[in-house]
Amino acid sequence: MRAVSTGQRAIQEEVRKPVLCIAILSAMASELKPIRRALRIAGKPREGEAHCTGTYKGVTVITAVTGAGLAGAQTVTEELFARFGTIDHVFVVGRAGAYDLRLKIGEVVIPEAVVDQRDGIARRPVNLSARAASGVIYSSTRNGYDHRTIDDLNNNNASVVDTESGAVSAVCERYGCPVTIVRAVSDQVDLLADAEDVIPPASLQDFRAAVLFALRRPRRIAYLLALFLGVKKAIAAASGELLSNIESLLQPALYREQPAKARPHR
Repeated sequence: MRAVSTGQRAIQEEVRKPVLCIAILSAMASELKPIRRALRIAGKPREGEAHCTGTYKGVTVITAVTGAGLAGAQTVTEELFARFGTIDHVFVVGRAGAYDLRLKIGEVVIPEAVVDQRDGIARRPVNLSARAASGVIYSSTRNGYDHRTIDDLNNNNASVVDTESGAVSAVCERYGCPVTIVRAVSDQVDLLADAEDVIPPASLQDFRAAVLFALRRPRRIAYLLALFLGVKKAIAAASGELLSNIESLLQPALYREQPAKARPHR
C-alpha cells in the first residue's frame, strides 16, 4: 500500500483561494435528497444531464449520483471535471458498512485515508470537520468476503467499506482537486453471509427488489428491516455532518468577499 498525503496542503490552498464551485457525490439519490433540500438544489437533472446544479451562498453546487461501484464512480467524476473544468472541492457523502465492529449504526466516519482496491493506494482526504479524522475506508466492488478480501481489509486496517470513495479520490488526485469524505455506518459487514444473502443498500430504493428478496429469503426479513433503518439513520447523520463541512469550507470565502468588515478578535 502506498500512501499519498495531500490533505493538509489542500486545506491551506482552499483558505488562500476563493471557492467558486463544489461537487457533492453519492451512490444513491436518497443520500443526496436531504442535502439538495437543505441547499435548495433541484432534485431532478435537466434533460440530457446526469447531474443537478444550483447556487448556495454564491457558490455553484453540483450534485450527482454515481451508482454503486468503482467504475461508475470514476466515470461520473471524470465526466463532471470534463463538463465543468475547474471544481474547487469535491465531497463524497453517504452510508458505509462497518468492518470495525466497534462502530455503531449511525456513527459518522471522517477517514484518515481512503484505499481504492484496484491500485491499493491510500489517499488522504481533507478533513473539514470538527471531528478528528480516524480510520480507513476500503473501496471495493468484490462480491462476498473471501480470504483474499479479508486479508486486504486487515492489511489496510480498514474501518468501513464502500464502493465509491476510492475511485472518486483517485480522479480528484489527478485533477489536483481536494476531496472530503463523509460516511456514516448503516450496517456491519457480515463476513459469514453468502453473497446471495446480502441485498445491496441501493436496492432498498426499489420496492419490488426488496419484496422479492424477502419472499425468497424469509429468514432474512429481520436483517432487511435492520438494514433499512440503518440506512435511514446513516443518511441523516452523514447529511448533517456534510452540511457542517460545507459551511466550514465556505466561511473563509465569506470573509474575502467582505474585506472591509473587521474579523472578530479571538
